[in-house]
Amino acid sequence: MTVRIETAAEAKVMRAIVDREHRTAMAERRAARDAHEAATAAPDRPRVGWSTKAPPRRKPSDIDRAIAKRAEEHRLDWARRHPDAAKAERAFRKGRAEMTDRWDHKREGTVETHERASRTHQGALARLWQSGAITADQLAAAVEIAMVAERIGADVAVRTASLETRISSGRHGNGAFYEALSRVRHEVAYTRWRAAIDGPIGAVLDMVVGETVGFTVVAKRYRIHNRRAKKLLIDALDLWPRLLGQVCKEIDRAAVDQMHATIA
Repeated sequence: MTVRIETAAEAKVMRAIVDREHRTAMAERRAARDAHEAATAAPDRPRVGWSTKAPPRRKPSDIDRAIAKRAEEHRLDWARRHPDAAKAERAFRKGRAEMTDRWDHKREGTVETHERASRTHQGALARLWQSGAITADQLAAAVEIAMVAERIGADVAVRTASLETRISSGRHGNGAFYEALSRVRHEVAYTRWRAAIDGPIGAVLDMVVGETVGFTVVAKRYRIHNRRAKKLLIDALDLWPRLLGQVCKEIDRAAVDQMHATIA
């Protein structure tokens, strides 16, 4: 059925009625959609984030102050009764704080590793580390290699004894056992490390063990390029932690116990 609009006024009224009904229908549709979303939405989850700000300091209570006062009294009393020990303890705390501040800018390794490495090698390796040619981890690897090499060179008995005879069966306690186990692991890793060096091992040892020399001196001594000598050193230092990690996985307490059971 077709409705015929006779006048412009009637057409205008009709358009107004259609627009009104359209707006009403759209409003009802939006209301239905919002109700559906509210009914099916997941529950609100708390937003958890990380803050770099330090938490506010809690104001100490009377009990906290009393405990702190009592502890301070005990400390002062102990210091009066043991002046030498108290002086040594203060010196240790001060040295520890200075060492922590000295290596606070380093993000890899511990402060003890950096301190020991810087004091052990005051020659060519230290200069390479200070110049940024090698990292602190590589310097620490050089320290470990040098310690193992020097220990092996100074102790003939350790070099000739077998793995089984160098491991204590526990008669001296767990501390002695793990100290001997660590020693064996480092010696086995050192043997593998020497065999895995891709180049003249003497050149690497000259740069790591004993009175170390720079890679430029080694390059002239062994008639190789400076870049080749430097690469030999860096590759050797990077190789050490990988081989030591492999040896530590292979030689553990269970393996040693099995060795003892075999030879018993």
